[in-house]
Amino acid sequence: MSATYTKRSRHSWLVTAHRHGERERITVHTEADAKQLVQEIYRRELAGENVIETLRRAREQRAAPAPILTPITFPMLRAVLPDWLEGEARAGTIRVTTANVYRLRLATWAFPFKVSDGRELGDVPINEVTREMIGGAIRRIREAGRSYGTIACVQCPLKAFYADQIETKVLPGPNPAADLEHYVGKAARRRGQHNNYKFFAQEEGPQLSATAKALFPRWHAFILTGVLAGLRWGESAALRKTDIDWPRSRIHVQRTMSDRGRRVEGCKDRAARWVTASPTLLAALRAQIEAIDLEGQINAWSPEQREWAFPNKVGRPMQYTSFLVNIWRPLLAKAGLTYRSYHATRHTFATWLLTDGTPIQHVQQQLGHASIKQTVDVYGHAQPDRHESAHAGLDQYLI
Repeated sequence: MSATYTKRSRHSWLVTAHRHGERERITVHTEADAKQLVQEIYRRELAGENVIETLRRAREQRAAPAPILTPITFPMLRAVLPDWLEGEARAGTIRVTTANVYRLRLATWAFPFKVSDGRELGDVPINEVTREMIGGAIRRIREAGRSYGTIACVQCPLKAFYADQIETKVLPGPNPAADLEHYVGKAARRRGQHNNYKFFAQEEGPQLSATAKALFPRWHAFILTGVLAGLRWGESAALRKTDIDWPRSRIHVQRTMSDRGRRVEGCKDRAARWVTASPTLLAALRAQIEAIDLEGQINAWSPEQREWAFPNKVGRPMQYTSFLVNIWRPLLAKAGLTYRSYHATRHTFATWLLTDGTPIQHVQQQLGHASIKQTVDVYGHAQPDRHESAHAGLDQYLI
């Protein structure tokens, strides 16, 4: 089934419905009526109705030709987008925490934005939202000095929502959130990527590890899972003893810990992975498990509490904010290291591997990236001094 519309004259538009070689034509008086009629035809066809027969019966009964089908009313953006995000989280397309972040950013920056006619963007029906409206909201974010991450948390859900509406024939397209480079700006995108890429230099590694072991021994192995295995904070927090494959020297990363309510969720992109554990990391994990086993026995922890590899002192998973304030920030200060987010340990893992000549395909697998492009985009410029010095090695082929 398909439906198209063409302009016949200054004040008339011809809508044509096609089905299995049959067609019916209807004349309407405005382009808006034509668009609505095409959308209604698609909607009824998806519901299983034979629209060709419906139009013929209407014609035989001499029904009013413009419009024969009742135009649909589209909901406002703020009314439908949060529920759509919740549905995506239930379906496992995105994580619950990601949906929560998207809702917050949209409520703060997108929905209250005043479009040219004075309405708030959240009050505009979804079929009337334009690229210029979304672009204006993004420009406001840039003018407020917010990060590229904030922009992405507004553009990404809008782009995915409209892609879904177009794919299911609810809206005809194009996607108003798909091409916003003019409003985002290449400089802002590059700056956002650069700011997120921070790691510990190789000469800083011993100081970080030694200080953690001396001052925060309970979390020494935890930090090493980031530096030596590339686990995200939530993946380490959700690690269980049974996830460690001692004979094969590897860790099964298959879940993450959400800071909101300590909820255990699937990994990012729902992709579990096996990560190779170095001898130093295995030794630290073995000492950690022995200590936790003893602590659980003394405190009579439940079997569920004893499953965690990195519980806090009451046998529960640590919360990120508590870890950040009580462990990570003091650790870097005591070690005399410039502050970086904990995620820098993951960047450190990838950078050290690439510096040692590890193929980027292996790094991609260890990090759990969905595509090699993602790894190249983030880490392709790692350690530029090493790449520049490699050019001098070309001389040997002329000697």
